[in-house]
Amino acid sequence: HDRFHFEMGVIETTGFINYFLVVWDFIRFAHESAIPVGPGRGSGAGSIIAYALGITGIDPLLYNLIFERFLNPERVSPPDFDIDFCQTRRGEVIEYVKQKYGRDNVAQIITFGTLGAKTVIRDIGRVLEIPLFECDRLAKMVPEDPNMTLEKALKLSPEFRQTTEKDENARRIMKYARVLEGLPRNPGTHAAGVVIGEKPLIELVPLTRDKEDEIITQFEMKPLGMVGLLKMDFLGLKTLTVIQEAVDLIRKTKGVSLDMANLPMNDKDSFDLLSRADTVGIFQVESKGMRDLLRRIGLTRFEDLIALIALFRPGPMNMLDDYVNRKAGRVKIQYDHPLLEPILKETYGVMLYQEQVQQAANVLAGFTLGQGDILRRAMGKKDPGEMARMRDTFVEGCAKANKIPAKKAGEIFDDIEKFAGYGFNKSHSAAYAILSYQTAYLKAHYPVEFMAALLSSEIGNTDKLPVFVAEAQEMGIEVLPPNVNDSEVRFKPVGPAKGGTSNSIRYGLAGVKNVGVGAVQALIKEREANGPYEGLIDFCSRVDTQLVNKRTIESLIKCGALDFCKMSRGRMFAGLDFALSRAASTQRDRKSGQALLFDALAPAGDPSGSANDLPMADPWPESQMLAAERELLGFYISGHPLTAFEWALKLYNLPDSKTLDKLQTGTMVRLGGLVSQYQKRFTKKTQEPMGVFRLEHLDGVVEVIAFPDAFREYGVYLSDAAPVMVCGEFTREDEQTRIKASEIYPLKDVHRHFTDRVSIHVPAANLDEARLLKIKELVASNPGNTPLTICLQFPTGEKVFVDTARTFTVEISEKLVKDIEHAVGEDSIYIAVSKRACRKNGQQKAKPWLARAQEQ
Repeated sequence: HDRFHFEMGVIETTGFINYFLVVWDFIRFAHESAIPVGPGRGSGAGSIIAYALGITGIDPLLYNLIFERFLNPERVSPPDFDIDFCQTRRGEVIEYVKQKYGRDNVAQIITFGTLGAKTVIRDIGRVLEIPLFECDRLAKMVPEDPNMTLEKALKLSPEFRQTTEKDENARRIMKYARVLEGLPRNPGTHAAGVVIGEKPLIELVPLTRDKEDEIITQFEMKPLGMVGLLKMDFLGLKTLTVIQEAVDLIRKTKGVSLDMANLPMNDKDSFDLLSRADTVGIFQVESKGMRDLLRRIGLTRFEDLIALIALFRPGPMNMLDDYVNRKAGRVKIQYDHPLLEPILKETYGVMLYQEQVQQAANVLAGFTLGQGDILRRAMGKKDPGEMARMRDTFVEGCAKANKIPAKKAGEIFDDIEKFAGYGFNKSHSAAYAILSYQTAYLKAHYPVEFMAALLSSEIGNTDKLPVFVAEAQEMGIEVLPPNVNDSEVRFKPVGPAKGGTSNSIRYGLAGVKNVGVGAVQALIKEREANGPYEGLIDFCSRVDTQLVNKRTIESLIKCGALDFCKMSRGRMFAGLDFALSRAASTQRDRKSGQALLFDALAPAGDPSGSANDLPMADPWPESQMLAAERELLGFYISGHPLTAFEWALKLYNLPDSKTLDKLQTGTMVRLGGLVSQYQKRFTKKTQEPMGVFRLEHLDGVVEVIAFPDAFREYGVYLSDAAPVMVCGEFTREDEQTRIKASEIYPLKDVHRHFTDRVSIHVPAANLDEARLLKIKELVASNPGNTPLTICLQFPTGEKVFVDTARTFTVEISEKLVKDIEHAVGEDSIYIAVSKRACRKNGQQKAKPWLARAQEQ
């Protein structure tokens, strides 16, 4: 009650009642329109008025959040509510504001794109009429980094530096690029900022139009504040979309209506999920560092999650170990003064939040919370003169309020100052922790619906989708291929009645490249109106080919969405023109009234003609099918390129890839997989080329470094998607696994390098001339360098090993093994694989290679 009236008094005195009411109004509209709104962002979550109005969704009294961090009556600055809305419906709220307050009074805010390192090279090259391919080649030499500059690129990329020194056109470009880099290039529209005026904005600020012909301000955000206008951030947050979609799916599939604003905040399953860092898809805690911190902290209460989000930033990283050790009881919790215990007990004596600085100044030195906020800001800016004045005031206040000696008060001030520079806004952390907890709760209790919503949120993003598909599969959820007779626009849970298990998700058709939402909606509408499609010709006859065009149907065939036709993708793809021609003829007949006659003559169940009418064509090889799936879906939904090498991987991997997580640093390994994210780099000292890439094996991914000595000999085998066997030293550092490559071989050749001997075991009783000649024939047709032994097995148990002539050395293969087993019997061939991880020189241990990596 006291807090409510205090806040009301401050809001009235500072003249911001209208501001609160405007924000309340458009958030009310969002709630009434079922548009998801976030619980808050920034210091606004510290206002109980905002909570009472429904502007924020977290109780500031429950989590000890402070209003003066948001609106300080002693140093008035405009309040700033940053509001998160469902990403897909944010535009509806902006449109409402324009209608409510007048289109002349509302505008989005301009922003300016700048001439970055790559952009300035291409733009100058175009103006100088230098061939596009030369400009593009030079721009691609600049390393990928959002903060990259030309000077950084010259230091980091030897290739870029050498080209700018030797190439005439590159020198011409750089002559101007250094001058123009960083200047504004083009206007854009701020992702979130909206300004509302009390009268037409044309009377207050200059305006312009964006590419969509919408009115925007010509002033950027800071100048708008300087002329007295208040801006508001209407932010789109994908997580809110995921949560809402998951809730809708749960209601549809389980009949359960979840109230996400009133979840139990002590749910054990949710905290267990967070504590074991099973956080792929969980808001704010997905990164490797966050997962490591989650495991270290071991969450047992919601307050720990608030602290974790505040801790994991560059500033307070030095607090991490102290916080973890105090929570675990390894370090005794001490307070500079007993009065600090109620304030710091929640964070185990660590001053983590900005609000704690305000409260400490309040209880120790008698500052108001508003004065405490001024102290916090001064400490953050580290102004020596201001800090000296604040220190004197603090020491005097401590003596007056609590009789704390000046020396002790000075020590406390110094300690607070250390923390204040890194303190985090608790209101923001608490509001975002709500979303983290909600996503964790959904994943823990409704994994299929949550993962379906998560996959839908990245529909069309071929970088993120494979990550979430892999996560679903690890959770035991099967991701079923797209199917035009079952798929919807987005991903959906599938029950047994639809042909999958109860733990299945059907791929959303809008996630297929080249297949637009309009096309998907059209084919679903037809399917729902007239039943499942019966084949390719039936499909082509029934869909609107203006919306579902030839390219769309080709993509649906290539990704497997028409596999229900029980016909090879190669034949359907080759026969598509025929099917479309037949469909067009059928549609013309229907329009002319001839359809009734032909429908009567057509076979039952196939009004458009038999699918067998399609011309014959060879099936595609598996590699072509999988390549098409990866192109259109971003991953291999029906297989993996390594499937073809599964036999070799099982035989020659050392140790098995599933046991990698148990290996000790320094273990020599031999591991097969696909090269991805391959980068050619140069050593700092000698500028020698080396290679860095990720090796995608059947059970995960490991980073590989090929230093110059290995790269010189084996770099020729490296390219993205190349199947290789890497031999080298395994290491683990902070959960990051790596291999220092000594040797690299193409997977198809690995048997030639690591097979010591082959032995064919033949029961002597069954060894007749015909069988011996068959073995001889098979071996002779697979010549190689591996010695071959024949083992005669006698009924009494004796074994006699017979070396074959040198002309019968063999090249082992999966096919040869199967052929010999067919001729001789199951388990009749034994392959002795080298136990040395490397064929040549990789066994000896050199200086610690991680140190060498840092050196080079």
